[in-house]
Amino acid sequence: MPKETFFRLPKEKQERLLEAARIEFSRVPLQDAAIANIVKLADVSRGSFYQYFDDKEDLYYYYFDVLRLASKRDYEVLLREEQGDLFKATRRYFRRWSEEAICGPNAAFYKNLFLYLDYQGTSRVSPEIARDDSLVKLREQRVTKHKEKMVQLMEMIDTSKLKLTTDKDLIILIRILTSMMFGSINHAYKQETRGEKVDLEELKEEFDTKLGWLQYGVHQNKVGGNE
Repeated sequence: MPKETFFRLPKEKQERLLEAARIEFSRVPLQDAAIANIVKLADVSRGSFYQYFDDKEDLYYYYFDVLRLASKRDYEVLLREEQGDLFKATRRYFRRWSEEAICGPNAAFYKNLFLYLDYQGTSRVSPEIARDDSLVKLREQRVTKHKEKMVQLMEMIDTSKLKLTTDKDLIILIRILTSMMFGSINHAYKQETRGEKVDLEELKEEFDTKLGWLQYGVHQNKVGGNE
């Protein structure tokens, strides 16, 4: 997380630093990014940069958290609009987010994140699943926040139409949906790296199909038939 001095900066200067982060981390993966480029783009001195962030990784993961928070808010808005219908909200959310991830201003950032994130990076993005002792404090903080967010999200979901008996079941379902979304986007990025053109509408339709399978099942029950 940024140091307190960053949050005391004028809003305009904070936005310059975040825009510089977007540009540099979209240009190359984290490991190849240069602080020299970031400070030049943001029009700040290198010394000032270290007053705001410990290192480039600190800025990178903060920028990712900014995007993640905005994405979470979008999903919650859709859940409210769909009166807690998890599948309708997820379908609409993926249609929006897939466009952002493939064609939006952060598309290259997301692509570098998905394709080049190593174990250490995954541990920073999701410290709740990490085993690195150096991330114990961050993991504990993230686990607490994750639980709080999950409780908030679960309270918004209408479970009356779901065949779930416990909160744990709902958490598993949300994880499956999240994995499906990430998997679809990651597949599209790999297509691009192979020089293939991504058909965005086809990507959305394929996700809708998988979502339908999860929602309604694929097993066809035949009256009088053998199981």
